[in-house]
Order: sequence, then structure tokens, then C-alpha cells
Amino acid sequence: MALTIITKFTKKQNAFTKRTFLICLDIFFFLLAVNLVYTVNTINKSNYYGNFVQADSSRCLIVTISDLPVQKEKFVKCQLMVNEVRTDSGYKKTEGTINGYFKRSELDNILTPGTTFIVKTKLISVTEPQNPYEFNYKNYLYNKHIYHTAFIDKNAFEVLNVPQQLNAVWYYGLRVKQYVLHQLMNSDLTQDAYAVSAALLTGYDDDIDKQVVESFSHSGTLHVLSVSGLHTGLIYLVLSFLFDLIDKKRKYKFLKFSLITILLWSFALITGFSAPVLRAVIMFNLLGFGKIFFRAGQRNQINILLVSAFILLCYDPFFITDFGFLLSYFAVFGLLYFQPKLEANWQPENYFIKKFWQATTVSFAATLSTLPLTLFFFKQFPLWFFICNIIVVPASFVILLLAVLIIFKLGFAAVLVNFLVNCLITFITFFNSAEFGFIDSIDFSFYDALFLSVFIIIVSLSLQNRSFRLSAFCLILLIWWQISSLFVSFASKTREQLSVYQINKHNIISVKNKQLSTINRLDSSNFMFHVKPHVISFNNTRLNVADFNYLQKNKQHILILDKQNHWPNISLAKINVLVLANNFKLSANNIEGFKVLKTIIADGSNNNNSLKKTEELCRKFEIELIKTKQQGAYILNL
Repeated sequence: MALTIITKFTKKQNAFTKRTFLICLDIFFFLLAVNLVYTVNTINKSNYYGNFVQADSSRCLIVTISDLPVQKEKFVKCQLMVNEVRTDSGYKKTEGTINGYFKRSELDNILTPGTTFIVKTKLISVTEPQNPYEFNYKNYLYNKHIYHTAFIDKNAFEVLNVPQQLNAVWYYGLRVKQYVLHQLMNSDLTQDAYAVSAALLTGYDDDIDKQVVESFSHSGTLHVLSVSGLHTGLIYLVLSFLFDLIDKKRKYKFLKFSLITILLWSFALITGFSAPVLRAVIMFNLLGFGKIFFRAGQRNQINILLVSAFILLCYDPFFITDFGFLLSYFAVFGLLYFQPKLEANWQPENYFIKKFWQATTVSFAATLSTLPLTLFFFKQFPLWFFICNIIVVPASFVILLLAVLIIFKLGFAAVLVNFLVNCLITFITFFNSAEFGFIDSIDFSFYDALFLSVFIIIVSLSLQNRSFRLSAFCLILLIWWQISSLFVSFASKTREQLSVYQINKHNIISVKNKQLSTINRLDSSNFMFHVKPHVISFNNTRLNVADFNYLQKNKQHILILDKQNHWPNISLAKINVLVLANNFKLSANNIEGFKVLKTIIADGSNNNNSLKKTEELCRKFEIELIKTKQQGAYILNL
């Protein structure tokens, strides 16, 4: 009896000790994460350059180009490391990175990685999104520790002859990356072939035609256009296969691991130590390490995958906000967890059918694990992703290997790359059709992504454990998700509103009337970036393009003046909201014709001089003036 009591007490004590240890461990990791976020964030450091620079004032900075320049139409975009800032007491050593835009000139050729300049410029804070649901570029840069931009004239900088400021390994990687791009550019590759090869090898995708990118996106194969974990993984698998052929009994596992590690890091060097490749190399190094010293079971591989993520997040916790980081790890998790389960459902005897089935399950597994992310970020779903990936992924890998041969000046490879790229673009363009190729403009919120993620996890667990309770919970979760979505959808579809978007030098206005949205003009680039995210939130509304100048709904009478000296044939006495665009000239006599005018909206197509005159009139007649350049898009519920 006493022994039983002691045993129970010991078990309870052990359980309490274990629980206490785990709680303490959770608290430790939480505090570690908070400390890492604070420490890594440059803005929190005492020598952060922003502490010595006042807003809207010119300062002399000593900067170093820390990445490959990107040539734009009017500017050369460079990532600049701020080494020193001139203050009243002299130059102060600083830390931080800015985006510098050098005006195009005959000096473009000196803008190379590692070059140090003294520049005189103003630091400009990146603005918040000015239209609903617009991509938050400021937050994107913030997560990359970039807080300002600077526009630099050709006479506002001078090269300094100083020792190299960049990390030696990083600098050498950039030089190799630059050499790779130079070799590809000076080969016999066509423009499309060069752009695709450069993206596959180095991640430099700024030269890819927008229509080509769109076709890859709509076919579900956009991930191949960047040097990433996919290509690193394929290289890892090929190297493992070749070494297994040589060492069939696997006596030299450590030698195999060492050689593969060297080759993978060599590939990372060729790519200029691209961030996605570095993530993938570390991940596969740990997976290879785990295979040597642990059982190569599925659970161990997933644990090793999580360890690699932990190491990278300790280096920079802001990686967790990077879509490439999330996509890489979710895709690999799908390959490790879902793919074996899907493949086990059918075991064909024919070799070729078996390989086709394996490739199909790989595509489905990666798509399933990344589906919440892709729907949330891209708002579209490619219907033929499994077919496209089976063709495009191997083809892109072959192009990558041939591009390596071009670097070593093997001319025949350029002919093959031109042919393959042309075939690849023709193939994916066939699926670039909204009628049968993809579903676009999916209104998929963060909460939808959360619901779908939990649903996928619980469904997989219920199938694995054959649990009735989990299956019932899945059904309840699905019903709850759909009911809440119906309420959100009903609210979106029944909402009626006027939207005056903020786009510099452009006038775009939309009117939503339940399930129909009318927009005054459809400029492709401006619509995609500034307007489309808001239209998607209307939940599958029909879009109509038509010019309009007058809108009446309930007590709102809205007039739009966007053509000089053109006044619609309507009574001005009822107008209570006026929209001015394209520098429409409004006089005091015109204002007197409006009897109940309360608000004037001046959009981004008006210049500063026109806005100043409108502001004077509004002050004189005590009318509210809304300037979208300062206040962002104007949304009026009707």
C-alpha cells in the first residue's frame, strides 16, 4: 500500500516537473523571440542612420552598393548600405540600408556591387498603401530592414577609393552572380531565354516579360522562375542518386554528405548566395545530416525541417513574413508528409505509369500544403497545375543545367536553351485563359486561409487515425466556415459605394451597385496594382467599363468633372459631392452655382498648382476638400 502511494506520488511529481519544465521552456523561447526581433531590427540600434538624419533635409552619406543594381527606364535601383552620415560634428559611423534610385546617365557602368560613394540626398519615407487592400510596399521593405528611399542625381555622388566595405563572402558571391549574368547576356540566347535562364540561375527576374510572368502564374508554375528550394532540391536528389549508384552499399555516407554539401554550397555561390537558395542548402544539409546519424523516417525529416527553420529564424526572425520562406517550408512539408500518403493509395506495376503517378502526387502534395498561402496572396487558382508542373519543372531543371554550360562557354547549349524556352512559353501560354485555364479574383481573406489550414490539418489527422470525432469536428468546422463566409459574401455583394482611387497622374473611379461594378477606365498596370485588390473584395462582382459623370443614389448627388470646360447637362443645385480630375479649372462663379455642395474630392490626376487653387476656393466657400494625394482613396457608401 505504501509502495503504491509512493509510486503514484512519484508519477505525479514527475508529471509536474515535466509540465513545469515545458512551461519554462516556452517562456524562454518566447522571450528569445522578442529579443531577437528587437535586436535584429536596425531601427532599434543606437547607430541607426535615421537617428542622425532629419526628414526632408539633404545630408551627405557614405554608402556602399550591397546588391546587384536593377536598371529601370529612368533610374538604376541600388540597395545601399549606409556606412556614415555627416553631422554637425563630423561623420558618424552608422548602420542601415536604403533603396537608392540613381538617375540614368553615362555613369551607370560604375554602379557595381561593393562600390562606395559619397552622396548628397534627401531620405524619403515609403508611404503607406493609399488604396484599399493595396500591396503594402512599406511593410514589405520594413521586413527587409529598409526604411527609406533616395533619388540621386548624376551630379550628386562621387566614387570613393576606400577598402571594401561588404562582407568578403557576400561580395565574392555578388561578383560571381554578376559574372554569370554577363556570360548569359553575351551568349547567343534570345531575350526570353536569357531572362528565364538568369531567373533560374541567379534569381534575377527583372528582365522577364510581364506576359510571360502572367502565363507562368496562371499555369501554377511561377515558382520555377526563381532560383529556389525546388531547384536546389532537384540538384540534391540528382547528386544523391548518382552517389548511391557509386556506393550501393552506402559504406561512405559521410563522404557522400561532405561532397554533396560542397557542391550545394558551390551552387549557392553561382547564384550569388540568393536567400532562397541559402535557405534550401541549409535545409538539405540538415536533412542529409539527419539521414547519417538518425533513422531516415518521415517524422525525423519533418523535425529536421523545423530545426532548419528555427536556425534561419534565429538569424533573422523577419523571415517569417517572407512569402518565399513560407512557401519553401510549406511545400517541403507537403512533400514529406502528404506525398507518401497520396502515393500509397495506388501502386501501378508499369514503370512509366508509376513515375507519372509519383510526379502527380508530388504536385498535388505541394499544392495542398501551400494552398492557403497561394490563395491568400495571389487570389487565384490554376486548374491545370498538376499537368503544367509535370512538364515545366523537369524542363526548367534541364534549362538550368544547360545555362550552367553556357557560363563555361559551351555554345551548343544556347541553341538548346532557346528551343526549350520557346516550347515552354508556348506550352504555358495555352493555359493562360480565364475560360478554362485558371480561376481569378478569388476573395480569400486571412481568416479563410486560417480556416482552410486548420481544415486540411484536421482532415489529414482524421484520415490517418481513422477518428470519428475528428471527422465530425471537420464537418462542424466546414459548416461554421461556410456560414460565416455567406454572411461576409452577402455584406460584400449588397454594399453600394463610390471609390475614387489615388493614382498619381491618373483618374480612376468605380461605382459598385450590388453585383455590378462600373469603372471609368481600365488601365492594365494601374488596375492590377491599385484597383484590382479592392475589386476582388467585392466578392465576384461583374466588372463593366464605361465613362460616367453623374451619379444619384438616395440623398447623394455626385458630379464628376474630368474634361476641361465640359459640364454635363444636369442641375447643379442638387449636387452635394463633386469630384475634380485632370486639373479641371473651377472658378468662384462655378462654385456659386452649387447650392448644397458640401465636399470636393480632388484625385491624383491633379497637379499641385491646381490643388492649391481648389484649396483656396474651398476655404473661401467653407467646403470640405479631400485630396487623395494626402488622404488616400476616397470611399463613399451610397
